[in-house]
Amino acid sequence: MFKELMKYISLSLIFLLSSKIYSEFIVLECSKLNNWTDKRDVLYTLQIGTGSKKVIQLFKRSQLQMQLKETVSHYEIGQYVDASESNLIPLLKVNKTSLIVDYSNNRKEDEVIYCKKTP
Repeated sequence: MFKELMKYISLSLIFLLSSKIYSEFIVLECSKLNNWTDKRDVLYTLQIGTGSKKVIQLFKRSQLQMQLKETVSHYEIGQYVDASESNLIPLLKVNKTSLIVDYSNNRKEDEVIYCKKTP
């Protein structure tokens, strides 16, 4: 009985640790200004779970949960059309290297939104 319990505990620990290795949780604060001294300038915060493929967009008074499609160059954030998760309607596209929002469905064309990773 003790051996079975130890086997169960060790398998559970291996499973938990391996899931932590392959998933990443990224928090981005996004603002129209590239000056990060004042928190009041932050438009929204993105909590990106690369393992769960879920994103929570936090505004000052509300939040929105969306799905994530990760490409080589961008985090594409939006809603899938159906359960097959083959066709994403993007609401945001964040460039992975520059952390600039390249596309937003409600952004003015000349407006730039900057993001930065937070610990």
